[in-house]
Amino acid sequence: MNKEKNMYIRHVMVQKMRSLRESADNTIAKLKNAEGKFADPIDQAAAETSKAVEINCRDKEWHLLLDIKETILRIDRELYGICDHCGQPISPKRLMAEPMSKLCVICQEEIEARHNKFKHKRRYAGGISYNHA
Repeated sequence: MNKEKNMYIRHVMVQKMRSLRESADNTIAKLKNAEGKFADPIDQAAAETSKAVEINCRDKEWHLLLDIKETILRIDRELYGICDHCGQPISPKRLMAEPMSKLCVICQEEIEARHNKFKHKRRYAGGISYNHA
């Protein structure tokens, strides 16, 4: 991809990173303010469940934030758009659709096929199928 498109993607990644950080800050503030004792154990359980869901969402966002930072570093080091597996260029269409792609389509499909084959083998331990149709 050309430098102009790379800089556009970098700008989008920086904006997404800022948005995720703001969201995390808001969550922290909300969780701090929500702390308290509840007279009703059901209310307490609902509040704890809500906190657990929020924390789980933030954990997923944390991993997304790490991927965004890595994408920005790849752009800055001029490694963006090069497949980590085979070293070939990743198609610009793929990068526009999925800017954090680190693999070309062919390598991604190979890895997914191996993963699915491994999952399939684990499901049918010893050649015995437990799925009865």
